[in-house]
Amino acid sequence: MTNINIYNDIAANVQSGARLIRTADVINETQITHLSEGAIVQIRDEDNHFVAKAIVVKQNKGFAWVFTVETFEYFDEMFIQNAVEVAIEKRMELFDVEETNSFRLFNGEGDGIGGLTIDWYNGFIQINWYSIALFNEREIIVQTLKTVIPQLAGIYETKRFAVSDEDWKIKHTEGSQAPQPLVIKENDVEYAVYLGEDWMTGIFLDQRHVREFIKTQAADLSVLNLFSYTGAFSVAAAAGGASKTVSVDVANRSLDWTKENFELNNISTDPDEHEIRVMDVFDYIAYAKRHELQFDLLVCDPPSFARTKKFQFSAEKDYQELAVDLFDITAPGGMTILSTNHSGYTLNNFRDDMIAASKEISEDIYLIQQFELPQEDFYTTIDPESNYLKVLVFYRG
Repeated sequence: MTNINIYNDIAANVQSGARLIRTADVINETQITHLSEGAIVQIRDEDNHFVAKAIVVKQNKGFAWVFTVETFEYFDEMFIQNAVEVAIEKRMELFDVEETNSFRLFNGEGDGIGGLTIDWYNGFIQINWYSIALFNEREIIVQTLKTVIPQLAGIYETKRFAVSDEDWKIKHTEGSQAPQPLVIKENDVEYAVYLGEDWMTGIFLDQRHVREFIKTQAADLSVLNLFSYTGAFSVAAAAGGASKTVSVDVANRSLDWTKENFELNNISTDPDEHEIRVMDVFDYIAYAKRHELQFDLLVCDPPSFARTKKFQFSAEKDYQELAVDLFDITAPGGMTILSTNHSGYTLNNFRDDMIAASKEISEDIYLIQQFELPQEDFYTTIDPESNYLKVLVFYRG
């Protein structure tokens, strides 16, 4: 087993619960240049004291995930099986929640194995493999899932690591195939998801509490949903009694998928009530400002990086400027909900930038609430890459 020495401050972070090891954390990079995916390494500090064991998983976040800080534990069948079983046991009560039937079943490093996530969609599972090293343990993981979840109907898998052109990336692999769409329920609102077609299924499960908040707040409000994807925030708002929603996304498929989600909940798609626009978000913002439109509730959840014909957006660089416009088109007495899942954009920096943007419009805009990942199923470590979701709610007085 290869020994790798890391800086003492990084070792202290690992002992406090951090699990991601980056190339920059290693004192002598020649120790890791020869390592391949799946190699097990011993992490030691500058004084060569044992710190942890890690598995090499070369994601863009780093090069290895710590799986234990104990000398006697090994990344073997027993360890993997136990990690999956414990993760499912921690979520067992979620299977019995009538109003919500989809959630995160295994959340990578938060459940002891970085680079692996598993989602539960109303009887079906999607496994996301971020490393071939973890995919090589597939048989153990799949068999454990089938053993401990008797109501499991079928399994879909996605390979999020580089594969050859001949290899599959997304596939149904076990059990029954899900209906297309598979209708799931969250907080008594229904959504259409499509398994086996794309990495993104149609809903981001990590935003569950934000959708619930919007549903409880939206009665009689006008709502603008930017970067709306399949319109999940808009549907939650409409289910909560919003007087009008506007959903804006540049992707053509967003139109039919958003309509489908409204119709699943027997909500009219009359554009006078629930408008769906396929257009560049930045063009719509310019349109809204030009026509002096304002909304009682505005939600914006952009990708970390986006490029359209006219604009190139980076959350860390450009979100503050975007937020100024968003606060401007939020009506007095209204709320602005700003979200990012950019792991490199720290909560402190995001919050400072958004507060600064709000003050460019009015001193009467206040941060009133924030959301992070749902703690019932999105278990995390202290690594920023693990607790990536940041959602801020502002009230305009």
